[in-house]
Amino acid sequence: MRPIIDSWKPLQVLTQNNVLIVQKPELKKKLRLLLKRKCNLSVNIALTGTPGTGKTTLSGKLKYNIVSINDFYENISDGKDSEGNWLIDLEKLNDVIDTKNKLKNVYEGHVSHYLDNIDIVVVLRCNPNELKNRLNSRNYNDEKIKENLEAEALNIISDEAIEQYGEDNVFEIDTSTNEINNCAEMMVNIINGNIKSNKRIDYSETIMDWY
Repeated sequence: MRPIIDSWKPLQVLTQNNVLIVQKPELKKKLRLLLKRKCNLSVNIALTGTPGTGKTTLSGKLKYNIVSINDFYENISDGKDSEGNWLIDLEKLNDVIDTKNKLKNVYEGHVSHYLDNIDIVVVLRCNPNELKNRLNSRNYNDEKIKENLEAEALNIISDEAIEQYGEDNVFEIDTSTNEINNCAEMMVNIINGNIKSNKRIDYSETIMDWY
């Protein structure tokens, strides 16, 4: 008998003979992902990372349904600040964006790891020195560049994703040391379960040169 996955109650794996209830959230998410793969069900992937790490470029290389969080900013924010940045309301995020459909979706955006019903989080990383060049090419002002470089050096988004989904469900890809096609191949292998875990990327030492 095919297992049945309940998406909103504490995870219950129902078989003919027993019921297994998993209490730990990170184990629950990992088991749900394993069952989805076994039953050939679609999975939800969050593609996140500091601005400039390559999320949009990488998503263009993937043969999945891409949902760009940027397209929803007007509906999930409380307007813009004085510098024109969207003030995103994370409580609105899951009210507006549907993660319960049956497509294999990649949700692309630097707050996508806050979505519910995500099975895998892929965090794109970049050496802060390279990231500075990328952000300069976008004409970011000095304050905005510094803010993003510090976030990258201090692993802010990776830590947020791990807090939300557990370390076993969060993967990192370094776009400053890998060509974009290699990054896309790595992401496909992560989604298909061919990469079980990877070493954490740490650029915290680079921040020491700034002060």
